[in-house]
Amino acid sequence: MFSHERVLQDFQQRSLFLNDPSNAKAFALMIDHTLLKMSADESHYIEIISQAVEHHFRSICIPSCRVELASHRLDQMNADSHLPLICTVIGFPNGYSLTECKVAEVIASEKHGANEFDYVQNIGWVKEGHWQRLEEEANALVNAAQDDLVKVILETSLLSEEEIFQSALAAARGGVHVLKTSTGFGARGASLRDIEILNRVVDMIQTEKGYTLGIKASGGIRNMQDAANLIKTGASRLGASAGIDLLAELHAAHSHPPTETKIQENEDKY
Repeated sequence: MFSHERVLQDFQQRSLFLNDPSNAKAFALMIDHTLLKMSADESHYIEIISQAVEHHFRSICIPSCRVELASHRLDQMNADSHLPLICTVIGFPNGYSLTECKVAEVIASEKHGANEFDYVQNIGWVKEGHWQRLEEEANALVNAAQDDLVKVILETSLLSEEEIFQSALAAARGGVHVLKTSTGFGARGASLRDIEILNRVVDMIQTEKGYTLGIKASGGIRNMQDAANLIKTGASRLGASAGIDLLAELHAAHSHPPTETKIQENEDKY
């Protein structure tokens, strides 16, 4: 077994950002630019595809019915442009679909151009302590995705700390590549405590199997301080619909007034 190549790439961008918090390119390459609103129409999806290309986001995260649209539009883009990955959601947002249905979603979405899959775990099984079932479902979805990246959405707002840990561990043992906090439809989004718990699972899998898992923080990320704190705590991806606002805040925080302005200010003192 080995770490998925994209997980390693995510950690490279994380290191670049932690070493230089003004590195907007590294920050953008950690963001899954997300649109999952029920009322969104085709024009909204066309817009976020263009935004993801322009701002060099890591992926667009969209419903499976919009994957073919995204794939066709990205195919038409300039080959020299940054082209984001196409991430879609599986069993979303409730997670209680039959495993066979989730597998079928993965296969169909992959056929239409998706190359990352964020599936919602069966939270009822978590509440019942069916860790083996959760591991088997994870394994079935990883196999269906072939070599593409699979993230498990835990929906941490509905779980106790022990349930977060045990269900994340079951999914990890089933072969998922990234542990994700939330759908964005729950009572809350990602918290620093969630990331701390998931770090324990990452450490355990590193010891057991010798490879690294990613952590995706999602839900409620609206400002750079929260984003930076989640990254510092261990997140290697962020799921956000506010990615452009976050980048604007990052640029503003690290911009400097031109030299001429400073000279004028000094002149005014004398």
